[in-house]
Parts: sequence; C-alpha cells; structure tokens
Amino acid sequence: MTDDAVETSREPKNSQTDEEIKEPVKKMGLAFYSALALVGVLVILVVVMNVPGIRASAGITLTRADWTLQSYADGTGDIVPIVNGTKVFVKFGTDGKMSGSAGCNQYVATYTMRDFAITISPLATTMMYCENPDIMQQESDYIKDLGKAVELRISESNLNLYDPSGKRLLVFEVSQ
Repeated sequence: MTDDAVETSREPKNSQTDEEIKEPVKKMGLAFYSALALVGVLVILVVVMNVPGIRASAGITLTRADWTLQSYADGTGDIVPIVNGTKVFVKFGTDGKMSGSAGCNQYVATYTMRDFAITISPLATTMMYCENPDIMQQESDYIKDLGKAVELRISESNLNLYDPSGKRLLVFEVSQ
C-alpha cells in the first residue's frame, strides 16, 4: 500500500466540509425548564422542612453552655451594659430547670421552650443585701427582664431574650 492510499482512506466519504457537518445548537426546551423548576422547589422544601431541625438545635445549644450577661434593659427600657465587676449568669438544664447568679443573689426557676418561644417561671432567689446600689438596681432589672422574656434567639456564642413586642431585654454570651 502506498502513502497516498492511506491518506485517501482517512478522508470522509462524503464531500461536505466540517462547517456543513455541524448541527445547529438546540434551544432548551420545556422539559429542561420544568426540571430546573422542580429542583428549585425541592431546594425550598429542604430548607423549609429543616426549620424544625434549627429550632431543635436552639434548645440543644441553650443547654450546652453557661451564659454570661453582657447587657440588659434597665428600668427605662434602654439596653445598658452590666455594672463592672459583677458576674450575672444563667445555666439552662436539660430538665427544664435554670439557675444562676443575678449579681448579688443566686436564683432558680423552671422554663419551657417551644420553637423559639420561652416561658420562665417566677424566680426563687436568695435575699442577700448588696452594698452597691447600682448592682442592686441591675439585679432588680435583670430579674424583671427574665420574667418578661417570651422569645429567644440563639447562635453558637450569643443568646438574646425578647419581650412580647419583640424588644430585646437581655444579651448573653457563652461563659468563658
């Protein structure tokens, strides 16, 4: 066989050029857009159906940490930082009990959670006297704020409690 014979056998048998052989680009049809819409609906369902999982994880996160108060709503409703040198904290138990320090006095209460709603029973506190009137006022405001709290928002490092109107009452951070 000669070299010419090999080259001839590699050529296409028809005389069309490469441009003539290319097929026109097809536009996406109804089936493609229907499938895309279905995928979008499935993504939305996964997100919406996972909301109970997010709510459940809020309860788990709440009980896995001790929370130290950073700021609170004072008697006028303004959010103010805690008095320097005081440690105000809360610990939520998995058994529905909570306890902590209000600054001078220790307290205990019970709580219930459903989704992002929280109900806290009236607190039982020790009755110690604090010499610093600012700390006594802070403690009084803190205890009132706990009693008003009906909603919580939680992240890995922050806990915020809100009143029925959506006003923030208490701001906690995970204790170090």
